[in-house]
Amino acid sequence: MHDIVISESIVIITQDPEHGRVLAHILSEYGYQSSNCDYDDALVTVGVVRPRLAVMGICDCRLGQELLRRLRAGYPEVRIIVLVPEGEYELGLDFLADGAADFLYKPVSERALRVSLDRALTFLDLQQENGILKEKSKILESSHQLCRQLFDEVPCYISVQNRDRRIVRANRQFKLDFGSCLGERCYEIYKHRTHPCPQCPVEETFRDGMVHQTEEVVTTRGGQQKIVLTLTAPLRDEKGEIHEVMELATDISQIRELQDRLTSLGLFIGSISHGVRGMLTALDGGLYRLEKGIKSQDLELVTNGAERVKLMISRIRNSVLEMLYYSKDRDLNIQLIDVQSFGDGVANFVEPKATKHDVRFQKEFHGQLGRFEIDPEVISAGLVNILENAVDACIEDEGKDRHIVSFLIEGGKDNVSFIIRDNGPGMDRSTQEKMFSLFFSSKGSKGTGLGLYIANDVVHQHGGQIHVDSTPGEGTEFRVVLPRKHVRAENRVNGGQNESGKSDGDG
Repeated sequence: MHDIVISESIVIITQDPEHGRVLAHILSEYGYQSSNCDYDDALVTVGVVRPRLAVMGICDCRLGQELLRRLRAGYPEVRIIVLVPEGEYELGLDFLADGAADFLYKPVSERALRVSLDRALTFLDLQQENGILKEKSKILESSHQLCRQLFDEVPCYISVQNRDRRIVRANRQFKLDFGSCLGERCYEIYKHRTHPCPQCPVEETFRDGMVHQTEEVVTTRGGQQKIVLTLTAPLRDEKGEIHEVMELATDISQIRELQDRLTSLGLFIGSISHGVRGMLTALDGGLYRLEKGIKSQDLELVTNGAERVKLMISRIRNSVLEMLYYSKDRDLNIQLIDVQSFGDGVANFVEPKATKHDVRFQKEFHGQLGRFEIDPEVISAGLVNILENAVDACIEDEGKDRHIVSFLIEGGKDNVSFIIRDNGPGMDRSTQEKMFSLFFSSKGSKGTGLGLYIANDVVHQHGGQIHVDSTPGEGTEFRVVLPRKHVRAENRVNGGQNESGKSDGDG
């Protein structure tokens, strides 16, 4: 109970001035600042004083109810306690129905009045606190909506993960590129792995509560690879314990691609120069054998030397063409080409190598072959590269007794498909996802890391696509689909925008 109130204004409305003075004297002892008035001045007095409380003595029921309604309409925030004649319970209920805060019987006891006023003040305090809470709730809801909007609209990937590495929340960009993956483990979504990544930044943050940064290559649900800069931060509960970790990943693919292209060009040219020097040395050796065989009329030595010379010239030519293609953009030289003759020419490049290494080479052409519009030089180089990769994969595979490389052409009304199939060792998912990336090679020092990158690029320049299907231990199939009429690609593809991931290696 409020024993003493400090300067709480109250208006006493009564038609009996003496009764009003008695009430004012009683209330003044408890700190109330009273303003007395009759019915006629009640609206004006309440408007000037603007009290939170009022006491209204009822002499005339009709006038009292009318005044109460007008006061409630003009000043709904004021709590009005009415004093009704003793025993008029129904009348008191009528006033409550019209908006009175409480009713007391006259003559009112000091204790009853104090209790009633105290209840009214408590209600007003609670009402004020409730208003403040509602206002704070609106601010909180507005802040929550703003945070939700920022969370969803920020142009990067945000996920929240629990200790089991399961994604419990994700923003819109994350869901757009990786799907609705709530409940899934992060390494299954990002990397298509069956077990956690080594040196996982989320795990490190759970362990030490610090922010960790890594650079990762992730794959979207559409098969597109992205290089992302990842930051992790702890989310703590009310006890200060880490219960979740937020992971923020920014796509830096274009930045890294440009950096890699600029920084790797010098290294690549230096590396390829050493390779060409080695091939020139081997070429000198072949010429020496050729000259010695001619002088000694040793046909076997002549043949051996000629094969070595042809092989080295072919390798030097391919290396130089790759260097030229990589170092500058090249306009396509589109020509109308006979599919049958073109396919025979591609096969003739690779079949001798396959036969020499006891790899069976199959060539099958089906459908409406006819003619199509391509740049024969670059498409031929790309197909030869894929075919040579298939042969090399079979040569390196020691797990099978016999190996087969198939080269098929299927002619359709609008497209021509080149299928290259081998029963070599196949590839895992990780290799497939990186195989069209610049400078990636599974051949070690034997490959430049340009062959499949360039092949993929020129196929997309022709408006075509490369589809790859590979199973470890069983083999790989490339399907290169080209339109019969050349379609200029709107955007040149750099490094692996294809249907799936990719080959046993590249040149």
